Formats: sequence, C-alpha cells, structure tokens
Amino acid sequence: MDTWGIGAELAGLSVADSTLAAVSAYAETVRVEVDIEDCGSVALMDGDGDDVGDVEQSVALVTVNKGMAELSTIYQHGDGVPFTVTIADHDPGADLDGYEEIVEIDFMSSTGEVLLIGWRLDWDDAAVRRLPPLPAGPGVHRLRYHVWSTLMERPDFDGNHHYLQIWPAQPSPPVVVKQGEWIAHSNDAVT
Repeated sequence: MDTWGIGAELAGLSVADSTLAAVSAYAETVRVEVDIEDCGSVALMDGDGDDVGDVEQSVALVTVNKGMAELSTIYQHGDGVPFTVTIADHDPGADLDGYEEIVEIDFMSSTGEVLLIGWRLDWDDAAVRRLPPLPAGPGVHRLRYHVWSTLMERPDFDGNHHYLQIWPAQPSPPVVVKQGEWIAHSNDAVT
C-alpha cells in the first residue's frame, strides 16, 4: 500500500496551517489485483457484501445497487486484473489526461468499510480485496471511475487501466466527466 504523505502539501504553510492541513488532507492509494471469471465487471461492496439490494442509479460504466457498485472493465475475464483505488477525505481531482472515460456516481456506505471482488459464479473469500477504511465512516460517498484503453485490442495487465476514487460527498446526480469511445458507442444513459 502506498500512503501518500502530506509533507509535500504542507510546503509553505505556517505551523498552525500545517496542523489543520495534516488533519484534513488524507488520501491513501492502493493497487490491487482482482480475478474476473466472466461478465467483465468488478464489484465494490459495502461491509462484507451481505446486504446488496436493488439498483438505485447508474451512469455509463457503473451501476449502483444498495450496498454495491458494479464497475464495468475492459476485460471480459482474467486473473490479476489491476485496479488502482484512492480513498480520500476530499475530492482528489480527476485524472483527465490519463484516462479516456471518466464517470461519477454516489455510493452509500452503511459500514465505512469497502472491498473489491471480480465477478464470480461463487463467492470466494480468497478473492476479496479489502480496501482501507473510508475516513469519514458510513455515509454518502462519491465514486469517480476512470477507465483507460476501452475499444482497442485486449491490453495486457501491466497498465493502470482502471482507477477508482472514493471520498465523502453530498448527494449529487451521476455524471459523465469525460466521454470516450466506449461511452459514446454504448446506450447507457444516466438513470
């Protein structure tokens, strides 16, 4: 796990300002690998994934159900699909230059703990990738999902093709931040 220190953010601040910034500038970025058996999706699940319900809203590439967000991937299936996830206490900013497709949607966490798991026929505890706790705990969080390389030939797993950011936020409508070929050619509407 990479924990981003806040020392660089504190340059030029007074001691009082740096104390305030140290308290409020949390962001942790991790890279995990997930195994996808089929269906080209990865689930972000609240808690232990025991309380999944009906679809609440969707935007191209992401469908949010009660307790789960389903993230479409560029791989139909595969082992060791890399995912980068940043969990922050503030909006970490979109990587507009690094990705072709970017969407945002709300996600309600009732536990303040989340995990990633690739689509599977049967639940497998060994396939679960627990993420750092959400710093604000339970509540509404914003998901910003970035996807690089979408309609090209199947890329290798070496790249950083999927990037998810999670931070606490006020409820907001789903939005397409950046539309690439995948979103343009899909019929996914914001619902």
